[in-house]
Amino acid sequence: MLKAVGVSAGVLAMAVMAVGSTGPAQGSGAQQAAGSTVRVYSTNTEESFVDVGNDGPGLGDMFVFRSNLARGGHRVGHTGVVCTITSAHHDESQCLGSAKINGQGELTIQGLIAGNPKSFSFAITGGTGAYEGARGTLTVYEVSNKVERLTFTITN
Repeated sequence: MLKAVGVSAGVLAMAVMAVGSTGPAQGSGAQQAAGSTVRVYSTNTEESFVDVGNDGPGLGDMFVFRSNLARGGHRVGHTGVVCTITSAHHDESQCLGSAKINGQGELTIQGLIAGNPKSFSFAITGGTGAYEGARGTLTVYEVSNKVERLTFTITN
């Protein structure tokens, strides 16, 4: 992931692998999704480092990726994420992403990440469908260079 380019760890490389899930509540809206947890594995399918200045990681460079999400060995969605280096000195990036959960809707996330942690969290900033107006936390745990375990905890 981002390790490969020497930038911050790869965010919402929201890959989905089989972990248990309590999925969203039936119906729509954040009220009904509140208190739910979605657990998946994310596996990158496309990724690119965009160098906008001098050679090597620097301010404004981006890491862009798409990942498949899976649970129990079955694909349940995908993500799209862009991480932009906001401080080369502090090895920090701002990441924005969306996770589309098949048949349920989308969740959006954002946050800063520094260094190359094995796990980190981002804010869930909204959603559509069953996740409309969602808020909460995405916790990412790096399983390997291309795979992450994602836990979306929706609080409202």
